[in-house]
Amino acid sequence: MDVKAHDAAGQSCAPLRSRWSIVLLPALAGTGLLLGGCGTDTDAPPAEPPEAIHEAEADFELIPSPDVAPERPDARLGLTSPDDGERYQEGETVEVRFNLSGYTLDEATPGGEERGIARAPGQHIHLILNNDRYQALYDADEPVVFDDLPPGTHHFRAFPGTDWHESVKTPGAFAIRTIHVGDDEAAPRVDPDGPLLTYSRPVGEYAGADADSILVDFYLTGARLAEDGYRVRLTVNGMGEAMITEWRPYLLLGLPPGEHTVRLELLDPQGQVVPGEFNQAERTITVTEG
Repeated sequence: MDVKAHDAAGQSCAPLRSRWSIVLLPALAGTGLLLGGCGTDTDAPPAEPPEAIHEAEADFELIPSPDVAPERPDARLGLTSPDDGERYQEGETVEVRFNLSGYTLDEATPGGEERGIARAPGQHIHLILNNDRYQALYDADEPVVFDDLPPGTHHFRAFPGTDWHESVKTPGAFAIRTIHVGDDEAAPRVDPDGPLLTYSRPVGEYAGADADSILVDFYLTGARLAEDGYRVRLTVNGMGEAMITEWRPYLLLGLPPGEHTVRLELLDPQGQVVPGEFNQAERTITVTEG
């Protein structure tokens, strides 16, 4: 694969803990909390510190990020190849090509240095093959080449991200394609109009100040989160869970050094995991000191 790609956590600035006094609410077992709205003014902090949210007792804190990415109403991302449903022979090269407008890659996102979380060298595209960890791509003119895809059905999902890895949640900024490799019967395609969760962050290793505030972010299509509707459940191995009822970025705090498995699941209004292989995903991250 000959592309300019980077999937490391990136560099950080001053930790968020130095700017906020984080409040951990008492556990509210069996209830979902509706999170407050968010602004885009990175120079003015909210009147009150964000509150931690939990569905049950947890040994970590999850808070709505006090700052979100500037709105990008003109951002559009499409895939010009492959065609949806295209079939390839085993060993045949698959090229993923992008059509990006209204968003500039490989440059700093305004206000990124103020957030105190891990950053990348610049704005980028998140490209996800099936339910794997994303690749960060910094040049939309360079195709991503796959020449060793195994037989079966494969899915590509993509969306732009800021230099601190937050997804651009503009309508039209999410793209998905399904292909088939080999002669076997094709598996059902993912319904692009149905409820679909795409895991984005956290991934990789977090060290020093980067570990103080770890971004939790995902892409959501075909569903709207609400206290009494669809929700996203975040679980950290052995440390508890939190219920998310608003689509926005969050910060995970209080993880001790070591490996941690983070799982995101899209739940329907009845509290069941929404059918679909991508509506639950997990990553193992590593937290290290200094």
